[in-house]
Amino acid sequence: MRKIRFSIPLGGKSGRLLPFAALLILTVAGLLGCLSIYSARAFSEAPLVFAMKQLVWLGAGVAVFLAAGLVPFSWYRKAACWLFLLTLLSLFLVLFCGVEINGMHGWFRLTETLSIQPSEFGKVFFLLWLSVAATGSAAASFRKTLFLFGMSFLVILLLMLEPDFGGALVFFAAFLTVMAVSGASSRHLAAAVALLAVCGVIFIALNDYALLRILGYLDPEGGYGVDAWHIRQFQYTMAHGGWSGSAWGNALWSSAFLPLPHTDSLFASLVESTGFIGGMIVICGFCAMGAGFTAMSWKIREGAGRVFVFGVGAMYLVQALIHISVNSVLLPPTGVTLPLLSYGGSSLLSVMLACGMAFSAAKEE
Repeated sequence: MRKIRFSIPLGGKSGRLLPFAALLILTVAGLLGCLSIYSARAFSEAPLVFAMKQLVWLGAGVAVFLAAGLVPFSWYRKAACWLFLLTLLSLFLVLFCGVEINGMHGWFRLTETLSIQPSEFGKVFFLLWLSVAATGSAAASFRKTLFLFGMSFLVILLLMLEPDFGGALVFFAAFLTVMAVSGASSRHLAAAVALLAVCGVIFIALNDYALLRILGYLDPEGGYGVDAWHIRQFQYTMAHGGWSGSAWGNALWSSAFLPLPHTDSLFASLVESTGFIGGMIVICGFCAMGAGFTAMSWKIREGAGRVFVFGVGAMYLVQALIHISVNSVLLPPTGVTLPLLSYGGSSLLSVMLACGMAFSAAKEE
């Protein structure tokens, strides 16, 4: 029986196609995010403001996905180094020219109501550069691994200076993923993990808020102020959801007590609305996304494209699991958004950009 492909024809001699089904899935996930954001803010003074803004960003994200998919991946390979240098420059400049939001100096203020977070787009360009550099000549040599780690460590250091330890973890996960699939020695990877652990200890020692978050996580009743209070709100919010949730628009605990319910605490808010069943569906959805990108990468023969496609699925799966683990009180609180679902134009657009670039790599086969 002949299989039917759900795709949009682009024309041209090669007859290349854009994956309509994938775009539909991403759009539905984005709409679920808008609904979750509305539910998280339902009892606030302006419950629709964040949801409507996210809906506008979703429309722009669809355009970004289509445009990124039309660009040949060969162009991305050639531009990888310049895009990486742009990432380094933006992460450096934001420390001096950026604005502070929620205790982190990581945004450029474009207008009174519009800001951009360079680290979100930097994830994509960093992963692209790593994929191209790691699959070049002498990909698995010690000298190449040391160079790639040095450049990656520079990016992670800039993120820690914001300070954004959660973002640094996602970047490091991208580095480990690319180096592992590119054949780097397990000893070299273990040394990189050990160095990051040392950096983590130094980060905690230099940032009192990080230490308080860990102490509040270990002892929520120990009187560690807002950090321990945040832990308890995660627990109360998810417990209020029960098995089937309190229905959309009725997430009272999220709207009244949970800090940042539409961004860093979105999963807990979503579980309050949809219950344990809804939370498991979201987790399974992200695991399916990672498996889908893995399966797509197997069909790509070109090294950089194969590694990049696999890395996109792995990086956003790790980010989702970090967010979910924090909201489920399996990890201390850290500022990591839930891809596609949490509020934020930079986050949503960067995910759509990465997915469009991934399908561009798959198209070349």
